[in-house]
Amino acid sequence: MGTFYSITVIQGGGKVLSDEAFGELKSSVDSLLEEINRQMSTYDPDSEISRFNRLDDTSAFVISPEFMRVIIEAQRISELSGGAFDITVGPLVGLWGFGPEEPEAGYPDSAKIAAARETIGYRHLVVVDDAHIRKTIPALRLDLNAIAKGYGVDAVAELLERRGIDEYLVDIGGELAAAGNNVDGTAWKVGIQKPVPESLPGAELQQVLELSNVAIATSGDYRNYIEIDGRKFSHEIDPATGYPVTHTLASVTVIAPTCMEADGLATAFIVMGTEKAKALAERLDGIEALFYERQEDGSYREILTSGAEKYIPAGE
Repeated sequence: MGTFYSITVIQGGGKVLSDEAFGELKSSVDSLLEEINRQMSTYDPDSEISRFNRLDDTSAFVISPEFMRVIIEAQRISELSGGAFDITVGPLVGLWGFGPEEPEAGYPDSAKIAAARETIGYRHLVVVDDAHIRKTIPALRLDLNAIAKGYGVDAVAELLERRGIDEYLVDIGGELAAAGNNVDGTAWKVGIQKPVPESLPGAELQQVLELSNVAIATSGDYRNYIEIDGRKFSHEIDPATGYPVTHTLASVTVIAPTCMEADGLATAFIVMGTEKAKALAERLDGIEALFYERQEDGSYREILTSGAEKYIPAGE
């Protein structure tokens, strides 16, 4: 997945894992994440997703149950968000210089943006049955970067629970799942990065949350951006226009029952903007969000959904 992972587990009675048990658990986690890469990594030419992307027709393509689980959730979030979340948007992301290809200098040509938009659209991906998907246009390509990390967090959490571990914090590239309590017997404390461009991770915190038995994901425009003619452009591309989002929402953190849902919704929300995203979050069961809007004086305005405050420690 091109990122790090970190797992903290609390054993019952405060016991420490033996070296043998630790090694076996780490090996199991590594094997699990390697398998997810073999299914969903566009950097692996032999992965399921890479082979599907190379398919130049609309025939049914068999995929693993795990891949299907992610596809179904991605399509659900696309419908919920009116297409703001779209796992087919990769060609537009590449045109704006955020893909693996070397970007062209200057602004992308409008004709090329229009042509790329003809090759995207989540509705062109069809779930045929519980084992097959297909394209309705051969040019369609999938990219799960906005949801696969969240799925990975959930998969690791499920592995831990199968091993009888019910107090843990799983972190894959900043997307997290927290269960039970930490070693002090209190909820896990997680910091939200202040969305300051070029700041180091953890250098400046906007907020601290107390989490237990929930997952969390953050999306923002403050790290991954390009500069063209002195203007900064976010890597968050609006599929409806083909252009980077231009609103003042700098960062959004989503709290959800699963990290896959939090991950996908965080991306959807940053594309939608605060007003529409907050309205959607308020309608969804078990979803809370913290929005950070950039102000003209360089500060950030915090906007919370109605139930988000319960995750903020008293006095914060």
